Amino acid sequence: MFYIIIIIFNKDLDALNNSQEKKHILIVSEEPRVLAELKSELTDYFDISITATSKAALAAMEMYEMSAIVIYIYENRKAAFSVFSDIFGLAKSKNIPITFLTERGNDEDENTAFALGAVDYSAKRSGTADALINRIKLRINSSENEKKLIGSYDDFSSDKDVPETFLVNKTILIADDVELNKDIISAMLSEIEGLAIEFASDGKEAVEKFEKAPNKYFLILMDVHMPVMDGLEATRNIRRLSCENARKIPIIAVTASTDEKEIELCLKAGMNNILVKPISYEKFLAVSAEYCKENGDHK
Repeated sequence: MFYIIIIIFNKDLDALNNSQEKKHILIVSEEPRVLAELKSELTDYFDISITATSKAALAAMEMYEMSAIVIYIYENRKAAFSVFSDIFGLAKSKNIPITFLTERGNDEDENTAFALGAVDYSAKRSGTADALINRIKLRINSSENEKKLIGSYDDFSSDKDVPETFLVNKTILIADDVELNKDIISAMLSEIEGLAIEFASDGKEAVEKFEKAPNKYFLILMDVHMPVMDGLEATRNIRRLSCENARKIPIIAVTASTDEKEIELCLKAGMNNILVKPISYEKFLAVSAEYCKENGDHK
């Protein structure tokens, strides 16, 4: 009996891996050291483009067929989320998964990342390159499977009942006193065709905006906890107005609390339903769709 033993040395294994077609990924960071490290760690597994700005990232996405995007959160975390907002529309249209990477992860940034629509959020630490590579590959494979599923629906009617259609060319009012929350919601809803968003920084301003133009708004997202006038009092004031749309317009509470008493207070104040932070696009559509259908002909 003969045995054939094949020994593949590391360099031969690397050559075998490199013989397979590499996926192209985009890495976005303002930190040169991070870009150099990531490129060094990932270059054997992916074709890599690196950029530092939204404009350059958009250009790269148009030039190459990207399989994934990695945005690195460093000292300027707001800049990283701003880049995401700028490129999210194009990435979504091309079904490119976006993941956030950071050296010092925290719950607030993680919640923000997923609320915006990122598919992953992870910390980069020494000795974890293999884990990062596997996570990126996993997201690419998931995205490719999703593309195949989407393709299987090509024979269906294009005018099927999709929740987003009820918001096309509508105006919604969002009452929130936190600027970052406004940026997140704007990015999340940016892909709905013709949707206009107006903001109020507290409940009092929300009531004033609605009272001034009651038939202008199709839906109100109302943060519960705000200065000057909270969302509960603002909702009660809107419902007391004499115009028809004051009673008809959907008002959705936005809160970080899952306390049953707060939820009960929201409903008693006249809110239609509750969205618990962090809000995802899917959560927003699921909660608002039924009210949008009912409110569709008020203008």
